[in-house]
Amino acid sequence: MAQGAYRLQEKTRPGEVQPSNEPRSTPDARPAPLTMGRLLPSGGDSRILLDETTGLNRYSCQPFPDEAARAFGSSTASVISVPAYAAGERLAKHLNVSLAQGADAADLYAQEMDRIRQALLTLLGLHDLPGLGVIIGPSGTDLHRIMAQLAGLGTNAPPLVIACESAETGSTVGDALGGHASAGSSLRGHISVLQRPDAAQPCQILQAPSRTPDGEPRPPQEVDQEVMAVASAAATLGRRVVLVLMDVSKTGLISPSIDCALELKRRFPEQLEVLVDACQMRIGPATLRAYLEADFLVAVTGSKFMTGPTFSAALLAPEGARRRLGAQRLPVALAAHSMRADWPADWPGVGALPAAANFGLALRWQAALEEIAPFLALPQDQVHAFFQAFAMATTDHLNHDPAFEPLAQRPLDRVALGAPLGWDAVQTIHPFLLIGPSGPIAPQDALGLHRLMGMDLGGWARAVGESPAHQACAHERVQLGQPVSCGQRDGRPLSALRLCASARLAVDALGPGGLGPQAVIDDALKALDKAAWLCRRVTSAA
Repeated sequence: MAQGAYRLQEKTRPGEVQPSNEPRSTPDARPAPLTMGRLLPSGGDSRILLDETTGLNRYSCQPFPDEAARAFGSSTASVISVPAYAAGERLAKHLNVSLAQGADAADLYAQEMDRIRQALLTLLGLHDLPGLGVIIGPSGTDLHRIMAQLAGLGTNAPPLVIACESAETGSTVGDALGGHASAGSSLRGHISVLQRPDAAQPCQILQAPSRTPDGEPRPPQEVDQEVMAVASAAATLGRRVVLVLMDVSKTGLISPSIDCALELKRRFPEQLEVLVDACQMRIGPATLRAYLEADFLVAVTGSKFMTGPTFSAALLAPEGARRRLGAQRLPVALAAHSMRADWPADWPGVGALPAAANFGLALRWQAALEEIAPFLALPQDQVHAFFQAFAMATTDHLNHDPAFEPLAQRPLDRVALGAPLGWDAVQTIHPFLLIGPSGPIAPQDALGLHRLMGMDLGGWARAVGESPAHQACAHERVQLGQPVSCGQRDGRPLSALRLCASARLAVDALGPGGLGPQAVIDDALKALDKAAWLCRRVTSAA
């Protein structure tokens, strides 16, 4: 069960499994009033717990708004905004009143999760898709774990899961799907059988790298050929296959191609499940609908691009996938990760899950909805134009400042889906290497620089006699996407930082009373100026 779960009046039936005893915070018998400050970092895993010294979680985010910080790190996480925090506080107040009046916590949580599901589907324009199910989870990692466990139900042979490398997905996704892959394991290496004690079947996890060892994107046809060969061989033998289609990765890639996924689904409609990892949520409603109509499951989050607080995720299961994956009752191991109300009420076996409440998850999703609504209300042609201007200015700056080397990307090709072209055809993640006198700086230096970006260094810059321009950029407090591993060069590991556009920035640029597009773009360029200044300072000190 998630850490910090609120478990007043937990209801179980005879024979139902009890939640696992994994470490988590335990509420008092008479818990304190629910507040955003208390609940925002609860009901997830250790990644959202706050460091006692810094008051930040593992993503360098605090549990309350910080309007002074420049938020360009949405590929990792964003600090909660003032409107989103207020929305969460309103829900917390409602929950406190209801509990004080004697409402059952589990029933109250179920009501709120049903409301959140319907609100999400309405905002995304998916409420009219028949049979669509929404499974709520704390994080994308939890959704991958759920998918792996569902795939193992009722099978005689271990399911085969094909996914791209963990550096492009998430450090914990491999664990969720089946465990740590062996070093060097890939389609060009070997398949590792990875046993999970809580899985219905051991999963075979196969990594399909999207980048070469030196960080360049692999030719998509090369990735597709390998994925097609291995998936087809496994499905022909009667094994269940889960293909994880990344849209988009940490560095802005789609892999394998959508054409590859559609062809495999056409050949093996009952044996192969496609899970679209859209946890970055850098896809528009039309693209999302097209995936679901293709009978693909889609994992999304309210954080990342949508800038809600970290740990708000949902797995969208179309009618066909629900029929196939719901043919067997839920595995008892899911009781360690899911509440009953997190699942559609009519999913077979859902009664075996604990009837408890994770109000931290509910408040985070409420905050995320507060970010999603104003973004989707913007004229989408204006959003498209803004992201194009943002991308052009950012790319030009990265190309012309010797402190940077843009990390190579591919165009975002979704033509095979047949969905209308929208803003999601524009890159909104801009990864780059920082270049010192001897080449790209080391990963540990990139991590240290990432932390310094979030600090006001204006006073120090004045003290050491920096120019007024450098003092101004040193004063800015900036969130960038955390460094991500992207191969090696001359035997030295590479690590890329990321400057990102997001839903919140689009609202800042285009919404009522906003800053305007050019002001937001100027802030992004100032953020890069601070990174360049710090890079020169770090490398000269070394």
